[in-house]
Amino acid sequence: MKRLVYWFNFFYLFGLALWVGGMFLLGILVEVMVRVNLKEDALKASTIMNRIMDVFNVHIIYSCIGLMLTAELVRFLVARYGKAGYQLARVTRWRWTRETVLGIMIVLALYMGSVLRPEMHEVDRAKKANPSDVRLQVRFDRFHSWFVNIYTVNMILGLSLFYIHGKEMARFREDGPDSGS
Repeated sequence: MKRLVYWFNFFYLFGLALWVGGMFLLGILVEVMVRVNLKEDALKASTIMNRIMDVFNVHIIYSCIGLMLTAELVRFLVARYGKAGYQLARVTRWRWTRETVLGIMIVLALYMGSVLRPEMHEVDRAKKANPSDVRLQVRFDRFHSWFVNIYTVNMILGLSLFYIHGKEMARFREDGPDSGS
């Protein structure tokens, strides 16, 4: 059972690293590079960023969510019904902090991927069809600002999950049966 939990902790951390690392990579590096290098061709830059963000915000993040939720479910089931005596490490004051933070991240990611992203695409299409309409640009900028703010919140929450998980791993190592050898 212990090995099973280790593997699912690995899947949890892999999903979290891919999610948070991807947000940093896309939000900072890729967007800046595309905007700077394709400054003179704004339509091409917009198309490239839309395609990249569609793949990341839907397929990759949803896969990460699936990995992390599966790992959480297995950890819970092993702690609840396993006979090996595995207990979930509690390193925060509130018992369900890690799960709550993950839940908030998931809700924000689903909102970005399923609600905000399609609305941004619709406004972007309308803006490309009518580039002289300033209202569409203002509306798109507002959506983009929301997107960036939610990304920032999710990055901070993801980093806090890394911190909590690191504390759990350190506590597990200290409290584990092999700590005396």
